[in-house]
Amino acid sequence: MAFETIRKYLGYLYPVLSDWSGRVASLREITPDDIRHALRQRPGQPAQDLVTALRSLFRALKQERLVFRDPARGITVTSVVRLPAPIATDRLRGLIDRAGNPMDQLTVALVAIHGLGKLEVPRLLLADLDLPGGRLLVRRPLALHTVYLDDLTRALAVAWLRERHRRWPVAANPHLLVSQQTAAMDTLPPVSPMVMNDIFGPLGLTPSGLRQDRILDEARHTADPVHLMRVFGISDTTAMKYVYAAHPERRSTLPR
Repeated sequence: MAFETIRKYLGYLYPVLSDWSGRVASLREITPDDIRHALRQRPGQPAQDLVTALRSLFRALKQERLVFRDPARGITVTSVVRLPAPIATDRLRGLIDRAGNPMDQLTVALVAIHGLGKLEVPRLLLADLDLPGGRLLVRRPLALHTVYLDDLTRALAVAWLRERHRRWPVAANPHLLVSQQTAAMDTLPPVSPMVMNDIFGPLGLTPSGLRQDRILDEARHTADPVHLMRVFGISDTTAMKYVYAAHPERRSTLPR
C-alpha cells in the first residue's frame, strides 16, 4: 500500500481509535456495534472514508493474527452521490474580460464556453485549429471531437495567434498554447499545469469548476446523457449525475 494511502487512512482512523482507547484495552474488544456507532457519528462521505479505512485496518490485523475476527466485515454505508452545483452568476460575469492577455482569454473561453478540460486545453495542436472553417479538433483518448467556434472564441483565437507570432515568430512548438519557456524548449512540451493555475487563479475559479458549470448548463438544455458524453468526453455515470443535478425530478434512482 502506498505511503500516501496509509497516511490518509490514519487521518480517518485517529479520532475513532483515540475514542476507543479510552474504554478498551485492545482492538480485539471492538464489535460491529462499535463500528456502526462510529459511522453514525460521521454521516455522508466521512462515513464512507472511515469504513474503508477500518476494513483495511482490521483486515491487516487479522492477517497478522493480532485479532481473531474482523468486526468491520460486512458493514456498509450508503454511497454518497455528489451532484454538480452551478457557479453563481456574479462570479461568471465579465469572466473573459478579466483574464489577463490573449492566451489567457482564449483559454478561459475554451473552458467556459466549450467545456474543454484542464488537461485537454494545453494539448491542443496549432494544426488542429481551422479558423476559416471555424473549427477546432480535440484529440481525446477514445475519439476525436470537433469544437465549432462561436464568433467570440474565433476572435480570441485570432488575437492569440497574432500575439503568438509577434512574440515567437519561429517557434517550432506544435501546441496551440505556448509560454516563454515551452516556445523555446527543444522537447516541444505543452504548457505546464502551473500556467493553467496562473490563468484561473486570479479569477477565483478553477478550470474544473468552470467546466463543471458549463456541462451542467448544457444538461439543463438537453437532458440527454449521450449528448453530454459525446460533447464533453465524460462517462455515462458522470453524464447521468449532470442530468440528475439539472433535472431533480428525474432523480428517482441515483447511480451508486
